[in-house]
Amino acid sequence: MLFTLGALSTFAQGRILSVRKDAISNDSVFNCIADVLKVARSGDEINIYEGIYHEQGLMVPDGVTLTGIGSVTIAGELPADVSTEVSDNTSTIDLFHNGNLRNLTVTARNMRYPVHSDFSKGNTVQKIENCRFIHYGNHEMYQCRLSNNVASPNGVNDVFRAQSAWGGGTKAGDKRYFSNCYFESPVRAFSVHNNVDFHLTYGASYTSLENCVMISHGSDLNGDKLGFTVPVHIQSLQSNSPDKIILKDCDINGYLCFQNAPTFEVFCNTPGLKTIFNTAGASKQMKPLTGQAKQNLSFYVQNPSEIINQKNEGKQIIHRGQAVKRHKRGIALMTSCDRENRFLGVALQDIEPGNNGDVKSRGYLLSDYFRGLESVQSHEGQAIGVDEHGNFRINNQRKIGEVSVHQNILIYNK
Repeated sequence: MLFTLGALSTFAQGRILSVRKDAISNDSVFNCIADVLKVARSGDEINIYEGIYHEQGLMVPDGVTLTGIGSVTIAGELPADVSTEVSDNTSTIDLFHNGNLRNLTVTARNMRYPVHSDFSKGNTVQKIENCRFIHYGNHEMYQCRLSNNVASPNGVNDVFRAQSAWGGGTKAGDKRYFSNCYFESPVRAFSVHNNVDFHLTYGASYTSLENCVMISHGSDLNGDKLGFTVPVHIQSLQSNSPDKIILKDCDINGYLCFQNAPTFEVFCNTPGLKTIFNTAGASKQMKPLTGQAKQNLSFYVQNPSEIINQKNEGKQIIHRGQAVKRHKRGIALMTSCDRENRFLGVALQDIEPGNNGDVKSRGYLLSDYFRGLESVQSHEGQAIGVDEHGNFRINNQRKIGEVSVHQNILIYNK
């Protein structure tokens, strides 16, 4: 599991272009970002000097770097009475291919995203450093349509609800590196998906976020609370490739939210992180929780501080989802005959005697991963115990775990 930033492809040698709000435009200095992007080519670095730039729909050419010098904000905003077609298809910045962003604050209001990163041809590299991405929401557009009783296709149900501070999609071989960045949105702070049927010769895509902050307010368009926050939203579109997402030392104020049965390998060392399976942030509607975890129980978020690899020193196979106890120098199947203080965690895969396997030893895990609880309607605060077969059950007498919100179970490792 590599948390370090990978080597980046080198762009062709280019020019240094500048943007200054008070500049008189010439061949190398411009007074708005849109104008410099019209002439930029691969390898160019654009230095944007201090100020607030009210611009949107900025298409960054392949291989171009945008760098903020001083305090730079690119503030994308559309009027509250904007049409659905324009709002859905407008982001402050479109970064679809190779490119870098540095030292920028990018915001959006009444539109899609501050940054939309998708539709590459594959095998591209983006490096995002020391940036802030804030979506201020589309509630003004919603209220305008509600107040004026506007009909579809520009009605209240047509407003883009999947408000994300970063909206990204990857193709085969794409690499996305984020460091020291901040993401904030009413719904989804950082959102990423892969794409259907990658060109497999490029291999899997790779998304790395290090020392980043993701803040979701968990608010719907009308201001109502959703009941959960979605700081990180990961959507699987069946790329048929083991795409990797790595979150190292990130501050995440809620759930890792998975839409569709995961095809990613996800590594995250944020302690005590809960997960949730739903379609939070479907573009036009919020859908309820589903049983999507059951479609792919072999998937689990890798957390090096909460998952340990141990040898089965017992005589019985430990099936995925069964209780595990400390035994000799390794583990064995735990049953109701064992003392609670021997409990170690939950097997994340079948572990034959003499073989090693992963065990979730602390933190939270969805109830679907607990053998015996897959069809049980548990409620927050209920205690979890173990039966005579090594499966889990609701049991207030012998407590080795506790049901938390949205079917997450807190594991007690004594």
